[in-house]
Amino acid sequence: MAQENSDVRETLDGFFRAVESRDLDRITPYFEEDAQMFSPLGTYPARLDGRAAIMEQFKAISEALKQMPTPIRIDPQELVMREFGDIALVTFHLKLPGPLHRRSFILRKRDGRWRIAHIHASMASPA
Repeated sequence: MAQENSDVRETLDGFFRAVESRDLDRITPYFEEDAQMFSPLGTYPARLDGRAAIMEQFKAISEALKQMPTPIRIDPQELVMREFGDIALVTFHLKLPGPLHRRSFILRKRDGRWRIAHIHASMASPA
C-alpha cells in the first residue's frame, strides 16, 4: 500500500504544482474526460460535468490567481489517502483565511496512471 500511496501523492503534488503555475495545459491531463467537480465558487453552484466544464472553471481560477499579490502555494493539511484497488479517495483541507476549505478527491487508475475522476470542494459553514 505504501507504493500505491506514493503514486497517488505524486499525482496530487503534480496537480497542485500545475494549478500553482496557472498553466491550463499542465492542469488538463490530470482529469479524466468524464470527471465531475463541485466547486466552492458561487459562480459555479451546480456540478461541473466533464473535463471541458472543469477547465472553464480552472481558467477563471487561473485569471483570479494572476491578480493575487503573491503566488499561491497549495499545502494540503491533514491529508488522508485511502486506496480501493484502482480507486483512491483523498481528503484534506487548505489553510486559507476564513472558513475551513475542505477537499475530497477521487482518483482512478487507468493504463498505469492516476487521474482525477471527481473533486468536491467546499467551505465549512460558520458554527
